Amino acid sequence: MNVLFDTSVLVPALVDQLANHPACFSALIRGTSDGNRGVCSTHALVECYSVLTSLPVRRRITAPEARRLVEESILPRFTVVALDTEDYRSAIRIVAESGLSGGIIYDALHLAAARKEGCDRILTYNLRHFNALCPAEITVSAP
Repeated sequence: MNVLFDTSVLVPALVDQLANHPACFSALIRGTSDGNRGVCSTHALVECYSVLTSLPVRRRITAPEARRLVEESILPRFTVVALDTEDYRSAIRIVAESGLSGGIIYDALHLAAARKEGCDRILTYNLRHFNALCPAEITVSAP
């Protein structure tokens, strides 16, 4: 099974100070082993870095630590999907034709990566956005 991981699942999978870490870490292990292939977009890499370096946690994550987490915990385990101009155009089209606006466009980019890689499932905590965008053949769920 090909499983796209949204940033809302990747970050808590990496940060043990977050309440949903156990569920997300477990999902990361399951989603990247035993015949499953973990997928994320190039956009998710920079989102993860941004969120990791700005989390309001007791033990702050420094810029070098965030870089290391992305390079050592995400890149080796995931197929990272690069998006091209047509993928961005398609994401904008889908959101605009649905009459949606704002930050949902970033989730449309994750969906573009999921479609490009033939993902069966998207793991996210942003269920509302993905359910509004996803075709029926892609299952959307939280860890």
